[in-house]
Amino acid sequence: MLVAAAAALLVASACNGDEPVLLPGSPSPSPTPTASPSPTATGTATPDELAGASCDDREGGDPNNFPDFVEVKIEAEDGSEKVEFRFEPEDSPEVAPQHFVRFVDQLVTAGEGAPVDVAGEAFLEVSFMARGVDLSGPDVELIYTGPKEFTPGLSTVLEVEQTGDFEGLVSWGIGLSREACFVLEARGDRLILEFPITL
Repeated sequence: MLVAAAAALLVASACNGDEPVLLPGSPSPSPTPTASPSPTATGTATPDELAGASCDDREGGDPNNFPDFVEVKIEAEDGSEKVEFRFEPEDSPEVAPQHFVRFVDQLVTAGEGAPVDVAGEAFLEVSFMARGVDLSGPDVELIYTGPKEFTPGLSTVLEVEQTGDFEGLVSWGIGLSREACFVLEARGDRLILEFPITL
């Protein structure tokens, strides 16, 4: 008799749209499980990476821009390290001289192909069409008169060394502490390679 009354009470409650009435001693319903929110990916570069950096080979520039090569500048600022090659073009070109940048297993001299010993665990070869020497007169005249080897002692850029100036193609090797992807900025009067710091 009691069981029949309880069943009738539950049916009546359901028909009225109310929550079911629990009788004394009835088990409580388990709570409905809810999914935990998934962590959101930020996509922000870590301190030892640069936004927009790539380890791919790069090439570009205008072969009609054949400037004098005059300076190498190396600096660390704003959490990155930069190697800059500066030119003095004849006009005011908007496009950089023709250039090629790539990672290599071994740096070699231009023309001869002899191995070049540069400090580092990864090596980047940078070549560009420019005049490092003037061959127009009876004597060879240097246009680039700066050092041919730099050891800046930075966290990523360990050494920068000239590997050749052959038939209008000037080549430099950059020794890195690791294969750090870089940002390349190419202008009419300079090439700037920006590397992340190494923590």
